Amino acid sequence: MILSIQLQVLIVSFIYGILFSYLLKLQYQFLFETKFLYKLVVTVLFVLDNCLLYFIILKTINHGMFHLYFLFSLILGFLLGNYLISKKNIS
Repeated sequence: MILSIQLQVLIVSFIYGILFSYLLKLQYQFLFETKFLYKLVVTVLFVLDNCLLYFIILKTINHGMFHLYFLFSLILGFLLGNYLISKKNIS
């Protein structure tokens, strides 16, 4: 794989991790207000939608090839997103 494509995917994975962190916080707020079946359906659809969206993005950038360091970038983005959200809520 070309280095420029790898860098693009690393950056996109990092940004998607931050976005996923924010969306997870929004989805988490609705879990305490509804019935169990609704919680289950919304959670399953949320996870499936986000996984499919990430792999569609990967497919458009690098034909769907997934490497372990893309996952690390996604996790780092998620952790940074959680840190930024928690810092925003405290202040």
